Amino acid sequence: MAYGNAIDLDESTRIVPVFDPVLRTLSVQLWKGGEPAGIHGLVEHFTHPDDVLDTIDEFLEQSGVRALTEHEIDVLAGELITAKGGPDAALLMMARQNPESFLIY
Repeated sequence: MAYGNAIDLDESTRIVPVFDPVLRTLSVQLWKGGEPAGIHGLVEHFTHPDDVLDTIDEFLEQSGVRALTEHEIDVLAGELITAKGGPDAALLMMARQNPESFLIY
């Protein structure tokens, strides 16, 4: 398993992006109070970050957690891409290191 950086939603709730290289699927672990509280993507078998992002708020709502902010969605997208690796992760890393080179005029 490859893990992205955890994203804290409040003092006791966090989400952790995960990529399973064997199944080639993405998921998000939900942790509450330091304990596992659910996995988004356990049944769905997401293969693309957009699939996760399109449905994460519904999963969080069902788990009694607020929806993500736009900033948190952006961070989660980046962490899912980073966890998955490959060319998209390499492009993301290059864009983070030199954002001016990725500006479109």
